Amino acid sequence: MSDGGSRDRTLEVAGDLADRVVHGPPGRGGQLNRGAEAASGTHLLFLHADTRLPPDWLQALDQAFEAPRPPAATVFRIRYEALGLGLRLIEAGMHIRCRWTGVAYGDHAFGLSRKAFERAGGFPEIPLMEDVAFCKRIRALGRLELLDSALLLSPRRQGTRPLLNAARNQALLLLFRLGVSPERLYRLYYG
Repeated sequence: MSDGGSRDRTLEVAGDLADRVVHGPPGRGGQLNRGAEAASGTHLLFLHADTRLPPDWLQALDQAFEAPRPPAATVFRIRYEALGLGLRLIEAGMHIRCRWTGVAYGDHAFGLSRKAFERAGGFPEIPLMEDVAFCKRIRALGRLELLDSALLLSPRRQGTRPLLNAARNQALLLLFRLGVSPERLYRLYYG
């Protein structure tokens, strides 16, 4: 488990659940890179703490990486652990975005070999959109494959207005692609 400056009981709780806990200053890119550095495997899986893997997650990854033409990296589909048309529309939109553009957010759980991670240069250490910038690095190495298996994701980050939140995230993505700095986007996102 890699922590990025939590001020709650995260480190205490994680210490009882994780094999190893690394921590450092805030910033998701750095947090993810520290976790990769501390990991010992030949493959890496970057999973958010509020996300549950599907029962077939390991088979899905093995099948993708043992294919005749394996992807540079994989991501999972997302399924929110709540009902509602808004959340189903967001899921569909994320799957379409990922398939058509090769852009996934960190919620999708990136899976890749350590070699590919190192060749990509790891996650950019920027305050926001590190996952989007990482996708660009991955696509320079090969394709990003959207797996058929779906993660179960907590809807709490979507808030009470999931469609409005999703629209805001798409606006931030557009601004990033238009060249607005990650620092400015961070201030817009977090206020």
